[in-house]
Amino acid sequence: MDTQQLFTIIWPLLLLQLAFQAYALYDLIVKKQKKTKNLSVVLWVLIIVFGEVVGAALYFLVGRSED
Repeated sequence: MDTQQLFTIIWPLLLLQLAFQAYALYDLIVKKQKKTKNLSVVLWVLIIVFGEVVGAALYFLVGRSED
């Protein structure tokens, strides 16, 4: 498998990851207006950005406010 084939497989996954992170950040900052269950908004932003897919998934599973 050459580099071009590998790139054509990976770039859609990378775009999905970035879209998932962007939606998590949007939901955290705009929609929820600084209401989270466990941690502060700043910590959730750091978890989402540096945790990549796992960080965004954690936000939706345990950090998102039910309001």
